[in-house]
Amino acid sequence: MLTTSAPLPSSADAGTRLRRAGLRVTTARQVVLEVLAENPHVTVAELLPLVRTRLSMASTRGVHDVLTTGVTAGLVHRFDHVGVAQRYELSGFDHGHLLCRQCGRLEALPTAPTEDVVSGLCSRCEPAE
Repeated sequence: MLTTSAPLPSSADAGTRLRRAGLRVTTARQVVLEVLAENPHVTVAELLPLVRTRLSMASTRGVHDVLTTGVTAGLVHRFDHVGVAQRYELSGFDHGHLLCRQCGRLEALPTAPTEDVVSGLCSRCEPAE
């Protein structure tokens, strides 16, 4: 996965972000935001096992609830594309995204294009020159 040019928030930022958004700081919310900060562009299926390493009792429903609340509060960005699983990242990064038309992978672009997501071939699918 490509990384962003902006620094990733530290784990201490999760509580601050939640409070600034007017949300109660819970362990589940903090853990999901921390893991999301370390792993941008993930699906719930990819996120859940990572969350469970820190919060063993986390459920799929619980992670969905945190993400939905985060999207509503503007803390989390959700990428919805037909035929591709929803992917999530923390909001606030200034970069664009490339959605691979071959494998469906979502990658960060170093610059922000005029569109939120552009279509093309990712670094894995692009033929070597």
